[in-house]
Amino acid sequence: MAKAKKNKPYFDASTVSLDEWLSMVFTHEHKRKFRFVDYHFPTDSHAIEYLTNIETRSDFEVKHLIRSFLIPPGIQGHDHQFFHHWKDTGDIINVMRSIEFARRLFREEGWEGMTWILDLLPDWPQQAIDALDAFIRAHTLYLSDGRVFGLSDAISIIRHKYLLSINPRDILNEVSARDFEFLISALFRNQNYQTQITKQTRDGGADIICTSVNTPIRQRVLVECKHHKGTIGVEVVRTLAGVVGESGSTSGWVVTSSKFSLPAVDFASKTGRVQLLDYEALNLKFNEYFGARWSERLSSIISQEQRLQASQSTEGA
Repeated sequence: MAKAKKNKPYFDASTVSLDEWLSMVFTHEHKRKFRFVDYHFPTDSHAIEYLTNIETRSDFEVKHLIRSFLIPPGIQGHDHQFFHHWKDTGDIINVMRSIEFARRLFREEGWEGMTWILDLLPDWPQQAIDALDAFIRAHTLYLSDGRVFGLSDAISIIRHKYLLSINPRDILNEVSARDFEFLISALFRNQNYQTQITKQTRDGGADIICTSVNTPIRQRVLVECKHHKGTIGVEVVRTLAGVVGESGSTSGWVVTSSKFSLPAVDFASKTGRVQLLDYEALNLKFNEYFGARWSERLSSIISQEQRLQASQSTEGA
């Protein structure tokens, strides 16, 4: 089969449109009349066009394309060049002891493959990206340029489809201000903090007090939640910065379902102790820590955090 594939004429896929190339990619290998680049986008223009309109693409199509870009299990065409080089130079034994890839080649196993990362999608896109990034770092010396391009393209597709696609602003506006606090508390809890939501009748301070878990130096982080449709001004940031300083906390976060004014962003950057999360940044965080379908799980995320907070209150009583 491999020989038959090599005997097919080569076609320059950079000369066709994106839709024409996708049609070629999605044609079964046995039915293809040509050999062509199917393990990365033919040109940057093809990539930009696909990523720009990726929200219109189905999960099935996106996963199919990602699969084409991933390293399949087995030995690739250029792999034997490394093996013969190590053998000819007399380094094969030493190389096998120090490089796992060389050992796999010697055993005719080749690449272990990366198609398993598809099982992380759509729920855990950041973990899929991290796995691909680690794979590239570990094997960059043994991957062809085309394969590196393909894995990088796969990362871009995952990022645009599953990390950047949802706009949470309208979704977050539908929850109550108190439920928004529970949601943000759950977000910090997933980032390895112990969280305590303060009473609604508080006078000053912050909405959530976060304490780091299993860190060399204990971090105390104050979080102010602003569930608003309007722009958050500098006064909110200035007030939290003062509370952080007076309480001896490590840092503070202002989190909003809306956006911040330019003076607020400028003041926060100058303090060095207050970070800002608007609705766009929250989208990335939610996708990373709750999965790409977090909006479907919104009620369960909030209710689970409510139970955890109630349990903490009972234990502390």
